[in-house]
Amino acid sequence: MITDIAYQNQGVYHGRPGVLLSSTLTSVPRPPSASANYGLPWTYTNLNYLFGLMRLERDFTPHLMGYASFGGQSGWEKGDYAQPTVTDVRTGAATYGGMYVPAVTTNESLQAGFRGKFDTGPLRHEVNLGGSSVWTNMATAYSMALTKGDTNLYGPYGNQAHLPYTFSGGNVDNPQLNNATRLWSLFFSDTVKAFHDRVALTAGFRYQNIRQISYNYGASPADRYAQGAFTPVVGLTVHPTRHTAIYFNRSEGLSPGPTAGGNVVNLGEIFPPYRTVQYEVGAKYIQRNFAASLALFQMSIPSSYVEPLGDTGRSIYTVNGMQHNRGIELNINGTIVKGLRFNGGATVLDATQVRTANGAQNGLKSLGVPGYMISGNIEYDVPKLKGLTLVARVEQTGHQWANADNTQRVPAWTRADLAARYVFLAGKKPLTLRFGVDNIANNSYWTSAYGGYLYQGLPRVYKFSFTTDL
Repeated sequence: MITDIAYQNQGVYHGRPGVLLSSTLTSVPRPPSASANYGLPWTYTNLNYLFGLMRLERDFTPHLMGYASFGGQSGWEKGDYAQPTVTDVRTGAATYGGMYVPAVTTNESLQAGFRGKFDTGPLRHEVNLGGSSVWTNMATAYSMALTKGDTNLYGPYGNQAHLPYTFSGGNVDNPQLNNATRLWSLFFSDTVKAFHDRVALTAGFRYQNIRQISYNYGASPADRYAQGAFTPVVGLTVHPTRHTAIYFNRSEGLSPGPTAGGNVVNLGEIFPPYRTVQYEVGAKYIQRNFAASLALFQMSIPSSYVEPLGDTGRSIYTVNGMQHNRGIELNINGTIVKGLRFNGGATVLDATQVRTANGAQNGLKSLGVPGYMISGNIEYDVPKLKGLTLVARVEQTGHQWANADNTQRVPAWTRADLAARYVFLAGKKPLTLRFGVDNIANNSYWTSAYGGYLYQGLPRVYKFSFTTDL
């Protein structure tokens, strides 16, 4: 039996928020100084979570094992939020609103099943049979300003007053149930291996049932969705040699629809469940101190994002069609020469909008998804000082779009980090010291437009830590 219990508290005060862009803009403002903070001085968020997991396993015979796990989480969060909405790219002029949001969430999950192994002639079977269930409740409310204030990305930042909150939804002092999600599933799979495990075929299915209900802050249900589906999975792995593997996977899934969250006027709104089909084909090579993998994949998910609500200074969470993703991913790691190691990779993505409202954005690129991502990490063991390793990392991300109409283009960016670690014995205990500098050039850049928000990359950051075995 394994039991894990943890408590987490996190507070952020006057944090730098995501930035929204007015729908009238056709370009993206230059990022402010890397260390600038255009967040509103009265904003904050406070998060408290208590979560735990218990897992049991029992061997009934050498070929049959049963397992069960139960997990739960209780969370309380509250915050005063405001995101600037830029209205002038050249000057950085922006408006802001304000919203106070408390939320209480509870999550419980249960999974149980059996794993068995048996042979049928030359074939080896590994069978997995079981079921799972997840319950999620969210109680929330909000209070917001119906007026808007003026601010600026480039300063000054000190005079943005807290706007009067004159409109509320629910009871902010005692949040009531806003949405509930119930998921349960039954699953079965059989992995058949042959030719000394050089060929493995997996086939199975899952029956999933999803029920989502939204409530008007504890009152009668406002919207409800219920859907069930059989979702098959199949996979094939072939080892042509001891060091290589070629594989193909096809899987389907039924997932709960997105739920509007954050500083949005439709907080708590739930959207219909959706079904996805994912394909992946790839190859892996591993030999001694070298490994490489190449994969091609394809899948679709709902296209969801936050956008400004006219010129009100507020925003709304939107789901508009689907995001169709196709990509290729390459990873390489290994030893170049003794004491010098490399690991890195590259991903090329083609994320396209489909089935949008009235077909208006069909064929355009999905917002917040870069066309490519490249990263490389080199480690060097200093020969004359045993235990000292120097690390250098470079990361580059391609351009992306900040709106569904593909008129607001976020430039590509590059970041370089340096670090070192030193491992030695303190008495008879190993001690590891780590020191690093992220964004060593202190570059200023927009790191992401995911979800409709512009997020700025962190400035130069110094980090130090140590670990030891007790």
